[in-house]
Amino acid sequence: MVKEAKITHVVSVLRYPIEEQILKPFKHFQIEVDDEDEENLLEFFPASTRFIEDALESGGSVLVHWYAF
Repeated sequence: MVKEAKITHVVSVLRYPIEEQILKPFKHFQIEVDDEDEENLLEFFPASTRFIEDALESGGSVLVHWYAF
């Protein structure tokens, strides 16, 4: 699915680090938060939006994922 979608960039929303090897073929942006109501995601919107816009303007595709425990 990732190859068919031609994903070039990944946004991860999770507190824990991801092994670089897993994301090696992609440009990566991580939002380090817990899956809790009190988290303020708004503070990450400017940087994550810029990352996504840059990806799309360069002809890329973006996968946004999160992990909740």
